[in-house]
Amino acid sequence: RNLMATIKRLNINKFTTESDNDAFIEELKQLWLSWSHPSASGNVTVDINKDRNDPTQMTAFVTASNDEAMKAVDEFAINAVIPMRDKYEHENIKVDAELLVSINK
Repeated sequence: RNLMATIKRLNINKFTTESDNDAFIEELKQLWLSWSHPSASGNVTVDINKDRNDPTQMTAFVTASNDEAMKAVDEFAINAVIPMRDKYEHENIKVDAELLVSINK
């Protein structure tokens, strides 16, 4: 598999309260577990993290092995994740990047 094709996306959500953050994380986990799409199968991982220093903030780090898989994630996000998240007061930051190299030490 060509590493150059790997797409990474970081979504940072900051909520007004820690309880909203916890509730959103729980809903997001359930949503991800229930979601399936042929393009995404085996091609997408998501890491959902709660910020250690700011309990009102969370990140979702999505890794897709190709454009089709990321397109499927985008559709899912627009149709399911964003409407769910928008029930909570939040700020959102989205960072999109191509993975050029991954170095482990």
